[in-house]
Amino acid sequence: MNLQRAAGLVWGGWMLACPALAESTPGPLDMPVCSELELRVGGLFRVGTARLYLDDCGRARDDVLAPVPKQFSLELARRFSGQDLSDAAYDLLRRNLGLETDDPLPEPLACLARAYVDADVGDRYDVSFSPERGLALHLNGELLQSCDEQGPAEKYFLIWFGDQPFHRRMRDALLERAESTARSPYS
Repeated sequence: MNLQRAAGLVWGGWMLACPALAESTPGPLDMPVCSELELRVGGLFRVGTARLYLDDCGRARDDVLAPVPKQFSLELARRFSGQDLSDAAYDLLRRNLGLETDDPLPEPLACLARAYVDADVGDRYDVSFSPERGLALHLNGELLQSCDEQGPAEKYFLIWFGDQPFHRRMRDALLERAESTARSPYS
């Protein structure tokens, strides 16, 4: 399924997953899970589960686009083409960076955007950033691509958390849940 098509189908059919966040699988950066969101198509069919990882969940709105360690994960409940994911990443990055369709992306962003491969149900993509290691893309815990070039690598997270994200309601719910997790006496 095309990622942009999936974004349109998810319009009103997503819901927050409420499992204990501490039980979620740690990502490649081994950071705490700040929030989790289950995506559904039309309220019926699962698209996947999105997770946001940050060291300080209470600062999610400030840190998600800052040059601090972070990770976004998507565990798929549907099959996706690597080419569709790459095309969507390029489109969303260009849109959020204010670039024209033919403008090249900064190399750290292009490096990761072109690294997607076909993925099946149950596969998990992890996109991580740390100032020391740069950007990395993992599939099921295996490194697909590491991009340590200097530049605006943390901007890759504009795909999900920019002004024109993949899905605005997903962005808002992940950030709200991260902040409420930080305030919860049970987190």
